[in-house]
This record gives sequence, C-alpha cells and structure tokens, in this order.
Amino acid sequence: MDNDPSELSEIKSHSKSKTYSAEEKELIMARLNEERLIHQRAEEELKGHKRSFTEEEKKKILAKLNEKRLSKQKREEIKKRRLHNKKRYKIGNKEFYKFKNMEREYYIEVADCDKITNRASIVTLYYKSVSEFEVKKKDVLIKTEIYSDKFFVSYNLTRVYFKGYSLEDEK
Repeated sequence: MDNDPSELSEIKSHSKSKTYSAEEKELIMARLNEERLIHQRAEEELKGHKRSFTEEEKKKILAKLNEKRLSKQKREEIKKRRLHNKKRYKIGNKEFYKFKNMEREYYIEVADCDKITNRASIVTLYYKSVSEFEVKKKDVLIKTEIYSDKFFVSYNLTRVYFKGYSLEDEK
C-alpha cells in the first residue's frame, strides 16, 4: 500500500464522518475499558505485582470457589454411593461387583470401577458360561455421569448406545 496523501485524507474524512449514538458510544467505551483492564491485569501478573481486589471481585471469586467445592463434593458423594455397600464376589483371586438387571450376570473388577470416568472407555466385563466353572470375557464401553449413581454400559463398541445399570447391593 502506498501512502498517497489523497488516500490518507479520504480515510481520515471517512472515519470522522461516522457518528455514534449515545448507546453505541457507551458500548464501545465499555468494551475498550474491559480490554484495557484485561491487558493491565495480565501485565501486572507478568511483573509480579500484588493486586488488591474490590469487595465485589472478592465476592465473585469466593462464589466461584464455593461453587467448585460444592460441585466436587457432589461428585464425590455420587461416586461413593455408586460403590458403597455393594456386594463383592470373589472369583479366583480377584474381587468383582455384579451388575443388576443386565441381559446376563455380568461382573466387573473392583479395581476397574475406580478407573471409570464420565468419558467412555473400554472395560472388560466377566460372565459365567453354562458350565458355571468357566468365566468368559466381554469388552464393553462404560462411563459414568455426574448426575447419576449408575454405570452406563454400551454392549456394542461401534454402535454406541448407553444404558444405565447399578451394582448389586449388600444384603
């Protein structure tokens, strides 16, 4: 781009000719102030300056921290409910939990239950064959949800359809 004086004057005159309403000016000033504050805080953090917060900012920070704490506490309670007072079965030298209301009696290793998160993962479930002495394996997709104390299982690894199952309770 060459710096022709006629082009520069056109740009200046064009930018001066645009007028803004009071609402638009307020909005523009608010955005600019917000950007300035963001940059100012970032610079202060880089320089290592300690910054004091206003009462409103302190309340917002405390509210966010409290919300995170409550959310974490609720997740822990649901996780505990998911595994607390559940009947354990010993097959060979391993311990298992048994799922209720599934198409057959599926068992999951106790160690695998701690690894299951809200992200679907492949887990091996065990079931007894007709002879009752032979234990077979089946790989399934399994996950948990934050709001539920059930495990969500998809039998098919390619066509993902999750159905909720809980573990057998202690009697």
